[in-house]
Amino acid sequence: MTYFLVMGGLALSVCLTLGWALWRAGRWLFGRLAPRRASPSRAAAKPRRGAGAARRSAPSRAWRLTRTLAHLGGAWPLALLALLLYGGTRLAAHGMAARPHEAPDAFHRLVEALGWGTAGLAGLAGVGLSAAWRSRRA
Repeated sequence: MTYFLVMGGLALSVCLTLGWALWRAGRWLFGRLAPRRASPSRAAAKPRRGAGAARRSAPSRAWRLTRTLAHLGGAWPLALLALLLYGGTRLAAHGMAARPHEAPDAFHRLVEALGWGTAGLAGLAGVGLSAAWRSRRA
């Protein structure tokens, strides 16, 4: 059973990694080929009317670092892949704990490193998501 879990996780990771790479490459290619539309300027927009309109101002422009981090949208698929692999390896480690033989220490270190990597990717994806929200808001 452990063999099927580990090999299934490996096959899943290879398929998802290749699929993710093709998806990102396709988005990049078709985004380059798509014609650019001119966005309406804020100055041409209709002015607001009302009591609070004079006090409201447009939000400030996002920082360059925030605009750069907004392009980390591709970290979500990688974080999901790492989470699936981490879950599979934790399940395999749990199954190995029930055996009479002891699992190698290198496997436990691998599971721990995969868990920290998953947490780092999820954090990076969250930062990218909040930066994209901030860039759209500005």
